[in-house]
Amino acid sequence: MLSGGAPGNWFTDLGATPGINRAVRDWSESFYRALNSYGIDVVVSFSMELQHGDPDPSVGIAQRYNDGSAVQLTTPALQTNFSPTSAAFWERVYSDMADLMAEAGCVPYLQFGEVQWWYFVWDQNQGLPHTSLPFYDAYTTSTFSSTFGRPMHVFVNSSELPASFPDEAQFLPGLIGAFTDRIMSFVRQSHANTRFEVLYPPDVNDSPLNKVINLPAQWTPATLDCFKTENFSFTGSRDMNKARDSILLPMQLGFPPGKSSHLIGIGDYTTPWLREVRASVAEGVESIVLFALDQFCLIGYPAPLERSLRRCTFMGQ
Repeated sequence: MLSGGAPGNWFTDLGATPGINRAVRDWSESFYRALNSYGIDVVVSFSMELQHGDPDPSVGIAQRYNDGSAVQLTTPALQTNFSPTSAAFWERVYSDMADLMAEAGCVPYLQFGEVQWWYFVWDQNQGLPHTSLPFYDAYTTSTFSSTFGRPMHVFVNSSELPASFPDEAQFLPGLIGAFTDRIMSFVRQSHANTRFEVLYPPDVNDSPLNKVINLPAQWTPATLDCFKTENFSFTGSRDMNKARDSILLPMQLGFPPGKSSHLIGIGDYTTPWLREVRASVAEGVESIVLFALDQFCLIGYPAPLERSLRRCTFMGQ
């Protein structure tokens, strides 16, 4: 009966209620209840990646290159944009998760996990370069044109200097900030005590343009409970100087150590990730996240973590 048939495409129903499917809800609530019973706080993260996001331009949720291509990643996922259509979907997802966390006995704590513009002129699906960075979905381009009375500059790579394009340098991070402000406001209508943090990766933003367009002015200690950094490539390249800069970035942005955090990739046991942990401890950050538990267990790292072998001796009066 299936002769001649072909597999179809499954796409996320942006209007489904709740926005999180049954399997995820059941598993997550059980896990959060268990953590809460041990007195362990819980943070839940969502990024801009949507596995079954519809890339069709008429749907309007994809980040797009200037050549019209949607950003497709190998997770696999579609990289969603900051349009009202996308925001309406994500605010429901965040709110549904806050409901679930509260039902599990937790104070809701939600993370904007790499809620950013995609960083490169290439996506991960094909690995082929496109004609621009991915700022060119219909909402972004039309809103920019109506605001500034001209088309947005086509950024061919992230090395372009934002000072040469002050309108774009203000507008693009502003869309991210408006997106996160909208979600926080929506969630707090039903859970006023919800906490929020952002996860910011200094490594993939280590270019003149990305440093500006992916860091909204709205992300301040007054609006966020924590600013968390991560730098997998700095760890992988054994660059402790840049890793320390990453650890210190929240403090440089005005976040006290108690509202700063650092996430460290531990998948390669040969990297100096343990030195990165010690450097984070030395700065007194609120928390250090080892990514991830499965790797910690499979590699067989000892717990508690090993201390440094170096000793400090005071010699003098």
